[in-house]
Amino acid sequence: MMEQTGNEESVRRQLLALAEMSKKELIEKWKNLFGKEPPNYGPVFMRKRLAHRVQELFYGGLSPNMLRAILRNQDPVAAQTKKCGPRPGTIIVRIWHGERYEVTIHNNGYEYNGQLYRSLTAVAYLITGAHWNGKRFFQLTEE
Repeated sequence: MMEQTGNEESVRRQLLALAEMSKKELIEKWKNLFGKEPPNYGPVFMRKRLAHRVQELFYGGLSPNMLRAILRNQDPVAAQTKKCGPRPGTIIVRIWHGERYEVTIHNNGYEYNGQLYRSLTAVAYLITGAHWNGKRFFQLTEE
């Protein structure tokens, strides 16, 4: 195991410094740590991602085997904590017979044409006039 006592203070100082950095300084730090321009993130998310990167570089990231297991969803903890489906605020777009249909996901249902529905199946029925599995109609399943 590597000696971490002296450099842990450096990691701590870097993490504390992130809170005081301007957006311009955060961009420069990003370039330094990732070697490329940052995506168009806000400063709050940039600070979180940079804090993770500082610690990842010092303490080490996930092993290749662990990354593969997570990507295959073989880790039971990852499988249990994984969110199922799109998050509230997501807009689902479906083109059906040349028409564009948009549904916004909310915590308590699905909004279509200003009306809130309990299920995507109900929305799919309104659009098609036929009984569809809502997730299948909006192409949210792997098939």
